[in-house]
Amino acid sequence: MRVREVVREAIAQRGQAHVALSGGSTPRAMHARLARLEGIEWPRVHVWWGDERFVPPEHSDSNQRMARETLLSLVAIPESNIHPVESTPDAATAARSYEAALRRMVTAVDAEGTPRLDLVLLGIGSDGHTLSLFPGAAEPDPKLLVISAVAPPTSPVKDRVTLTKRTARAARTRVFLAVGADKRALIDSCVHRGGINGGAVHPAATVGDAEWYVDPAAGPAGR
Repeated sequence: MRVREVVREAIAQRGQAHVALSGGSTPRAMHARLARLEGIEWPRVHVWWGDERFVPPEHSDSNQRMARETLLSLVAIPESNIHPVESTPDAATAARSYEAALRRMVTAVDAEGTPRLDLVLLGIGSDGHTLSLFPGAAEPDPKLLVISAVAPPTSPVKDRVTLTKRTARAARTRVFLAVGADKRALIDSCVHRGGINGGAVHPAATVGDAEWYVDPAAGPAGR
C-alpha cells in the first residue's frame, strides 16, 4: 500500500513520519485497510488534517471524529502524536494555532522555510475543490500555511480550517483518492489538461504534482 510505503520511508530517513489525513467519506475504506496493515510503526507517526470542518470533535461532520473511529482508535498511536484542529474560539484563531503547531512540530523545511509534511492525502469535490480550497475564493497571504475558509452555501458546515497550497506543495508526497463516475472528467482535467475550467483552474490542480488512486468508475487517471 502506497501510504505504508511513504510512511516507512520517512521513518527510515528521518525517524518519524508526518501525515495529513483527508476528510469526507472516501478515506474510510483506506483507513480500514491501514488499521489492519502490519509494518507501520505507529508510535513514530504524527497525524495532521489537511482540512477540518469547524465543529466540535464529537460532531458527526468532524473529520477528526471520522478518523478516530475508523483508524486512530484501532492502532497504537500515542495521543501526543495526534494533532487535531482546535474547535474554539473561532476558525481564524484555530488556523493560526494550527500553523504554529505545524511550524513547531515539523522541523524539516523546504528552501522557503515551509514545513515539509511527508504525505498529504487529498480528495476532490464535484466542483474541483480540494482541502477546503474552493473555486472562486480569494487568494490568501502567500506566507500563510493554514487559513480559515468558507465553504459554498450547499455545504452543511460553512466554516473551515485548511492547509494552504503552499503547505500542500511543500509536502514530499501528495496522494489523491477519488471514487465515482462524476469525478472522471474532473480528474482527467486535473491530470491531463492542467485543471482548466473555463478561464479558471480547479483548486485540485494547483496543489502540486500528485499521485492519483481512483476506482474504475472515476479512472483511469493515467498518473
